[in-house]
Amino acid sequence: MTVTAEAPSVAGESIVIRGLSKTYVTATGRTPVLGGIDLTIEPGELIALVGPSGCGKSTILKILAGLIPFDDGSVEVGGQEPREGRRDVGFMLQQAVLMPWRSVAGNVRLPFDLDGRKGPDVTARVSELIELVGLSHAVDSNPWELSGGMQQRVSLARALSLDPGVMLLDEPFSALDEFKREHLGLEFTRMHEELGRTTLLVTHSIPEAVLMADRIICLDANPGRIAADVKVDLPRPRSAAMIGSTRFLEISLEVREALVGEDGTIA
Repeated sequence: MTVTAEAPSVAGESIVIRGLSKTYVTATGRTPVLGGIDLTIEPGELIALVGPSGCGKSTILKILAGLIPFDDGSVEVGGQEPREGRRDVGFMLQQAVLMPWRSVAGNVRLPFDLDGRKGPDVTARVSELIELVGLSHAVDSNPWELSGGMQQRVSLARALSLDPGVMLLDEPFSALDEFKREHLGLEFTRMHEELGRTTLLVTHSIPEAVLMADRIICLDANPGRIAADVKVDLPRPRSAAMIGSTRFLEISLEVREALVGEDGTIA
């Protein structure tokens, strides 16, 4: 798949978070997850969230998508409060979650079907998205005939189907082997550079964050708070050749140091 870094065809939307707090209440008690998050993401930025398990990374994405409520603070996505089912917000999960009875084209078409949209424009858009993610040769294939990486490409095309201004990615490549993960990360980065969507990526991989992001937000846990906001000043378009470069390693070390606890381990 080849994607050129041309001017964005769809403008991204801003995200503004102020004093965001969230506590989960369970049968065993109250668990504070987020403790006063302040974060502004400019239109078209690709931001990575990194931090230990339980620091609230995925919770932030769910709040932005309108899937769960928050306790205190304010959140705006594209100037509006979060709500479930917004067309301008795309969500991609760790697992592809494809419909096994639908082909590649059928899975990409699913959001249009749910939105009641039909006709030649939809057919053309589905074909365009499948070509964008490099699966034109597999358009009629069933999910079980695809590799894990190919299934994630279908999931990405589906998430892009309604032209969202914001993309939320919750560890989308973590189930893949290292080489496929790096490859798909670079391919998504190239698409981001072309399309200009505002993107929030949750990852446990510091190298993945450095390779893809404009900024890396490092979170502490119990409850989740921002420990550092690290600018990634590597040039775009990004490439695998940057991995191992002096600047790449410097940024990776800065992120790691922001996450290391007093005992010398990542919290």
